Amino acid sequence: MKVKALVTDVDGTLTDKRYRLSCPAIKAVRFIERFGIPVTLASGNALCVMRTLRAYIGCSGAVICEGGGVVEYNGELRILGDRVEALMALDALKEVFGRRIVESSSNPFRYVDVALRRTVVKSRLVKVLERFPSVKLWDSGYAYHIIERDIDKGRTVKVALELMHVEAEEAVAIGDSETDVPLLEAVGYGIAVANADETLKRVTDYVTEGKNGKGFSEAVKLILSWKLKGG
Repeated sequence: MKVKALVTDVDGTLTDKRYRLSCPAIKAVRFIERFGIPVTLASGNALCVMRTLRAYIGCSGAVICEGGGVVEYNGELRILGDRVEALMALDALKEVFGRRIVESSSNPFRYVDVALRRTVVKSRLVKVLERFPSVKLWDSGYAYHIIERDIDKGRTVKVALELMHVEAEEAVAIGDSETDVPLLEAVGYGIAVANADETLKRVTDYVTEGKNGKGFSEAVKLILSWKLKGG
């Protein structure tokens, strides 16, 4: 396939479980950028965090933030929802669980979702959130996120690619968690790293042998092999 953009998840794909960025993955990002393929970061993190990562890693593509609620490219910001209901749901959780609900330090900088530490079993939180049918709770494996039900990375990657003037069929996406399923399904080719959730592996086109950043580097080599063959 002719690849014009690479979209990648961050936590678990470019990092390990301790949030440490993989040096081989960063090297791979900069290498594929040299071949004219812009890298877009897609994460549950806040925009301020993602802007910093984009600059320090060396990506020229868009950033997709808050699990798909926010996208930015070349100074153009698109906010695809609001957090009114999510904040109401947060208050309800605090009423039930008190200090066991620990918010992410990035919450004051978020536009759409509310991020929480994984301090309470997810099923117990979901039970409380049944009172708020317009929001969902998704688990990135690193944090819980309360967000509008119709927001996901798949919906937002289409907006990001439109801003970049790239067709969805011309993009490759790489991820590791169940929340990356809509992302990989929305592009031309999906790759899961070896440590990925089994749900993601079932819908992907290719699963790497390496985990985390090593898997990402392996995926970049695959993409570049296509380009060198004329793709």
